[in-house]
Amino acid sequence: MKTAVDLLVLFVGVFLAYIVQEALPPMHDIYGAHIVLIPMVFCYAAVVLPFPAMLAGAVFTGFVVDVLNAHVVGGRIEIPGGASIVYFVIFGCLANGFQPAMKGGNILPFALMSGLGTSGLLLMQFLLITWNRGGFVWETAAGWRILAPGCMAALVAPLFHLTLSHLDRLIPDGSRKKKAVAR
Repeated sequence: MKTAVDLLVLFVGVFLAYIVQEALPPMHDIYGAHIVLIPMVFCYAAVVLPFPAMLAGAVFTGFVVDVLNAHVVGGRIEIPGGASIVYFVIFGCLANGFQPAMKGGNILPFALMSGLGTSGLLLMQFLLITWNRGGFVWETAAGWRILAPGCMAALVAPLFHLTLSHLDRLIPDGSRKKKAVAR
């Protein structure tokens, strides 16, 4: 039951993360880089969910990212459908390996994986777009738009973990241990 509730929270969290990241303005001082939150939300799920549930979450998150970021230019889709699903499955398998560290209370791997996962997703999208356009052009703005969101995700990840760990106590699914009342 706990896994189903956690997976449902991931599904809702992915949509909320998309709404929040679209509502935030670009940072003009950093070449218009945006905050990207969906990989961080998925990374958290990947380090706390069991492997089969993480795979279901990876497929869902990848599908949502593919649908929400479909770039159609000249009648062609620049990022092929399913690319984000493959990315999130691979990224989730790596992040799921840090589950023992998270259970031990170490959130540093989660913060680092959030940053790497965010920048990795943006780099994958950039490479697919440049490949489909037929030429590789690297500019300073592209580097900032790939690296800055990853750094921001790594900085926001501990706050995200702290918030979710406090909200986790409010979910009454019966599987979390309740503290005994001392008399």
